[in-house]
Amino acid sequence: MPTLFMIGLGGRPKGRLIEQHDMFFGVAEHLSELIPAINAHWPEVKNKWHIDAYRPVTAVDNYRIEWVEDATTDAESDLSDMKLYFINLGGYLAQDFEEYHHKLLIVAPSQAEAVKQAKQSEFYRKYSFNDKDTPFNAASHIDDKLLVDIDEIYNVNDLLSSGYLQITRHQDAPVEQDKLFIGYLSINKLKKLS
Repeated sequence: MPTLFMIGLGGRPKGRLIEQHDMFFGVAEHLSELIPAINAHWPEVKNKWHIDAYRPVTAVDNYRIEWVEDATTDAESDLSDMKLYFINLGGYLAQDFEEYHHKLLIVAPSQAEAVKQAKQSEFYRKYSFNDKDTPFNAASHIDDKLLVDIDEIYNVNDLLSSGYLQITRHQDAPVEQDKLFIGYLSINKLKKLS
């Protein structure tokens, strides 16, 4: 069954001193089927990237996430007002020469509500500080802009080339959360998993 995958990629494009990172969302039955789409997504590191983390996205909080292949079917009428948002939070710790990031998937009816939920996260509170001796703003932020901006908040449906995500609230019992796969997975090893 085709599943939405959220993938954290790493690679070192030519001319860079350290590893760079990006995110990729794709739908496939098996993770390895996404190799051509990942290469098209990040051509600067074609076939020289690796996966640092991934998760099949089937549940977010108490919502089920299902990919529907044909958006023109009657299933489209089942679309709720809820959307799946990907948010990349950035934050800092005092005296630590690093920007930390936290990736969130949030189900919400609007971008504004998704931002409101992100600001309630533990990361947002912990990775913020004020230093009056510096001109920098060290508050947690939605990355790329110090103010909340559309650049780092994405409706995941908009990142997919076809189909749509059907989001349904699970009323009875809590939805079992997706397993996170964390660690270095080379493209060569990924090819062998197919």
